[in-house]
Amino acid sequence: MALVSISEAARLTGKSRTTVQSYIKQGKLTKCTDSGGASKLDTSELLRVFGSFTGQQVGSEQSGSTVQHLAGDFVQLPDQNLLHENYALKAEIELVKALLREKELLLDEKDKRNEDLKHALLLIESKLPNTSEPVTPHVVKKSWQFWKK
Repeated sequence: MALVSISEAARLTGKSRTTVQSYIKQGKLTKCTDSGGASKLDTSELLRVFGSFTGQQVGSEQSGSTVQHLAGDFVQLPDQNLLHENYALKAEIELVKALLREKELLLDEKDKRNEDLKHALLLIESKLPNTSEPVTPHVVKKSWQFWKK
């Protein structure tokens, strides 16, 4: 997803810069560095922690502005809010996909563990003696009961 600076993240979320930095220190947000070594935050992380962004504009485009197309006719640019919502939805979809992959891995592990347990149970059952009739307990004669057989 898109990487933004801490100041831009604060503006997008409607929080103060110090709040965003304290979330990073607490481990609620993870930051990364770009190729220049500057601290950046992933917009998907911001969506995960703060939910959808406020109605702030992202970038230098103004909402509803028009540009002259190469062919000479004017084309209406998409609203910045729609682009922002599109990015937010894409980030949410990626998050759901990651969660789904994690759940599938956990289900695969559970199925493998169940198969291992079934196999172990079959091995235990195969080592048990095959007796169809109940075993009668052996009568122990006491020395003073010499008349019993």
